[in-house]
Amino acid sequence: MKNTIKYIIPMLIAVSLSACEKAIDLKLKDSEPQFVVEGVLTNEAGGCKVLLSKTKNFTDNNDFNGISGATVTIADESNTYTLAPTSTGTYQNSTLTGTPGHTYKLNVSVDGKTFTSTCTMLPAVKLDSIYLVKDELINNKDGTPRKYVTVQYHDPADVKNYYRFVQYINGRKEETVMLEDDEFTNGQDVNNNLRYSNDNDNPARDIRPGNEVTIEMFSIDQAVYKYFYSLSNSANGDGNNAAPANPMTNIKGGALGYFSAHTVERKKLTAP
Repeated sequence: MKNTIKYIIPMLIAVSLSACEKAIDLKLKDSEPQFVVEGVLTNEAGGCKVLLSKTKNFTDNNDFNGISGATVTIADESNTYTLAPTSTGTYQNSTLTGTPGHTYKLNVSVDGKTFTSTCTMLPAVKLDSIYLVKDELINNKDGTPRKYVTVQYHDPADVKNYYRFVQYINGRKEETVMLEDDEFTNGQDVNNNLRYSNDNDNPARDIRPGNEVTIEMFSIDQAVYKYFYSLSNSANGDGNNAAPANPMTNIKGGALGYFSAHTVERKKLTAP
């Protein structure tokens, strides 16, 4: 009898717990799709591109929702340049190259709406060198030391500088938003460690022996810095808001996104 009770009690507990379970159906409201403009003009040939898309609902896939049929132009002080569609939602001008010190205005007209943005291309800051450092506390999933790139450059003292760094490993773009300003380094030699968190333990994101690592350094303006800073906070959570918010856009007319006219510095290394 004791043995029978011993087996019946756990079964009753299990049945009781299962009866308490309730499937929760999250009824997320669909929002009105918004236009998204992502525009880039650089001081390199072929660096002029605008992506035009619309937002999707939470339950939709993450495929690029490109919008065709737009008229897209970029103008400087004396000329207006048209960007031609090269694929659905992608508009390019292969011959337009930005000049530091010049101010550029983006104009996108689509479906009776007009979106504009203005950005000044700041002077380039030279990326002197890049090198690898090992993390003394964090390892990769397989136990090998985590490595990060450190960038070296001299920050000019006569202007407020904002930087964005993009890292590629064997051509794969690192998803972490990497930003820096000169609030505490104005006019100094800077050694900036480009740290990122590989929470999903994706080996393709780790820097391993033989990997080709490419770093691009963009000299961006304050508005673009604020966009990517708020984008990073929105993705990771800033601890103050229960729900993420849209990043701070420099696009006028009701669209999301950004327009950045910036210089590019680039360095490569092969991980030992």
